[in-house]
Amino acid sequence: MERIQALADGVFAVAMTLLVLDVRLPESVEATNHDEPWRQVSQLGPQFGAYPLSFTTLGTFWLAQHTLLSLCERSDRMLARATLAYLFFVSTLPFSASTLASHVHLSLAVGLYWVNLFGLGATMAWQIEHMLRARLSRDPDAVTLVRRRLGAAQVLYAVGALVSLLNGPRASSCSRRSAALYRVAEAARAGLATCGPPRQ
Repeated sequence: MERIQALADGVFAVAMTLLVLDVRLPESVEATNHDEPWRQVSQLGPQFGAYPLSFTTLGTFWLAQHTLLSLCERSDRMLARATLAYLFFVSTLPFSASTLASHVHLSLAVGLYWVNLFGLGATMAWQIEHMLRARLSRDPDAVTLVRRRLGAAQVLYAVGALVSLLNGPRASSCSRRSAALYRVAEAARAGLATCGPPRQ
């Protein structure tokens, strides 16, 4: 269990660090006065929106993973495989977050981000179901509670993505595109609030 947790911690740490690399000023534009950097910063709205959303998402999925593993008495090969699949989607979130920030007005970018979140939820559900079937947990009721909260979170993710997809094609300005991203963020945060560790 310690090796699985150590691997998960390392992958999460790298992915969460990579997220901030997309929040940077363009190197090709030379600032000749004080107004130019402020203009460039003002154009980073989608990046500033995607970064805290994705960082919070990864942080909460890390907490959920930590909770699951702490409830395990032992591990097996299937749990290790499920965890590796889960970490695959963790490692791809910086890419989908960068795509969303750069193309927030495109339905494809929103869809790609939601598919990434769905993959995280599906692979965590795989871990949960295997833990319950193989009786790896010392507290099945706590694992079941995490499963219910994960289901609620995934529904809210889907609702947020659907709202953004429906509004994205009509968004003709940067402010309206940012508003579409904000709606995804709000629904995601609402879902994340239900997916934390079970209360004692």
